[in-house]
Amino acid sequence: MLEVLTTKLMPIILYFLIGYVLKVLKILKKEEASILIKLVFYLMTPAVIISSMSTMKFTGSLIYYPISAICIHIFMYFFTLFIANRLNINEKEKVIFRGSTLIMNMTFVLPFFIVFFGEKNVYLLSLFDAGNLLMVTTVVYSIFITNSNGVLDKLKSVLKSPLIIALIIGGILNLSGSRLPKGIEITIQNIASITGTLIMIALGAYFTPKFSKLKLSIIVILVKMIGVLFIGFVTGKILPLDEMGKMLILLGAMSPVGNNVLSYAMVTDGDMEMATNVISLSNVVSFVSISLLLVFM
Repeated sequence: MLEVLTTKLMPIILYFLIGYVLKVLKILKKEEASILIKLVFYLMTPAVIISSMSTMKFTGSLIYYPISAICIHIFMYFFTLFIANRLNINEKEKVIFRGSTLIMNMTFVLPFFIVFFGEKNVYLLSLFDAGNLLMVTTVVYSIFITNSNGVLDKLKSVLKSPLIIALIIGGILNLSGSRLPKGIEITIQNIASITGTLIMIALGAYFTPKFSKLKLSIIVILVKMIGVLFIGFVTGKILPLDEMGKMLILLGAMSPVGNNVLSYAMVTDGDMEMATNVISLSNVVSFVSISLLLVFM
């Protein structure tokens, strides 16, 4: 675990601290950090999606991995709608609340997964995350689009998302067995490789240690963990998932809120303060909970 902390998690923490220090020194302002968030949404995240989707290995027997993630999202969509409507919060907070409780940040889980289950099994995490990613780029993104007049308008906005376009490109490349020209492929991989670094620096610039919405952030994290654990247990009983599939559901429940929430809030003029606080707090909670799960499993 010490190796994970020093070689995997420490760089992430340092990137975050760099962003925060740059803000304190007034080198990087919150307004300027928003440009980095937009860059992540429109360029870097699509690069990650194309890179992962185009090389993913998929067989029929493993189809239940992404299906289980999709089932979790469907349940959480209606469950969080029910909860959000009973909380005394404004519309922007409801959007962040619902979006945060749906996204499973499997990228955060990856370092732990490699250490405990080996690199050879990483493709299983990718399969589970494929279902998660599909719902994040469609259903979750649609929650943030509050200015559409109706379902059709919202659907059009979703289909115009750079993430959806990237999913389509990656899927076509995968199914056809095609590859992009080497130069383009290398460029996409290089862009994708700095996505985590850039968004953590931006998060650091947005971070405020005051946690002005601490109570609501805690509720978000608890609803996400309890809700995903419950439906994950039910899904594991219904679908023929193996032990690894069930473990991935557990890890998904304990994973932090996805950074996509910040990107979506940025491009839709959402509650950036709440999004940043929820993500920051959930990273701390997830580090502890995932560590305990894997150490004592």
